[in-house]
Amino acid sequence: MTENVPPVETVSRRNCPVCHSGAYTSLPAYSKDGWHIVQCLTCKMVYLENPPAQNLLKTDFAWEGRKDEERRRRRAGRSFYYFFSDRLKRLRGMLRRFNKQPKEIRYIVKYSPGRNVLDVGCGDGNIISQLPDTYVTYGIEPSPQMAEVANDTFSRHGGLCIHDVAVGGFAQINKTRFDFILMRSFLEHDSEAMVTLQAAHSVLSEQGGVLIKVPNFACWNALLRKKNWPGMRYPDHVNYFTPSTLKAILSRTGFSRVYMPLSWRLPSSDNLWVVAYR
Repeated sequence: MTENVPPVETVSRRNCPVCHSGAYTSLPAYSKDGWHIVQCLTCKMVYLENPPAQNLLKTDFAWEGRKDEERRRRRAGRSFYYFFSDRLKRLRGMLRRFNKQPKEIRYIVKYSPGRNVLDVGCGDGNIISQLPDTYVTYGIEPSPQMAEVANDTFSRHGGLCIHDVAVGGFAQINKTRFDFILMRSFLEHDSEAMVTLQAAHSVLSEQGGVLIKVPNFACWNALLRKKNWPGMRYPDHVNYFTPSTLKAILSRTGFSRVYMPLSWRLPSSDNLWVVAYR
């Protein structure tokens, strides 16, 4: 059977997003339908070597239009696994109800050194709008509809939402200094992650920091399920971070203090969290 190949006009090719090396080894067990997952030979970063242009991720390859089909494909022939998986998710959902605030809000309140908070890829602003009124909330959001809703919410407390992609949004608000920047389920989508983190670093206050959540490529589930791991999303996930490669890209973009306790990077968890300060 011949492997499906993405349309040539949709594909760009890139070097490692962490160290910029062009030397890599292919990971066929994680690649699918012509989307080429590779691992850098220099720094061990795993990434999609041939991602579509960023604007195409919002149109031709939008996850919203494909997630139901992908969900059905992954479940085919795996009813026993998903019987337990679905019940575990329900249990986690029940346990979350005992927490009055989302994890993101609790972390921001605990680790933010000030009051100006920026959410990159903020959606409709629902998450950080749950911060106490002492915070001034800002956002960057590429969806015009959600950006409008978020801007209405944030402006009530002196903030705003920029309708743009990450780097463009940073350029528009470069006169504001932020005490904390949230990147929740964002950096894995960004083919220019290094540029985005450099832009974030440039708009932080002197003691400012970032809170990042990404899928954990070093987890046992990824090792076991490979291309069927839920964190493998083709082609909108273009970066696959481990604790070490996430720390490496933060160090290379100028962050001097990186906080990632063991409970934030357990191999039993599909996700990673990190706080990094200027």
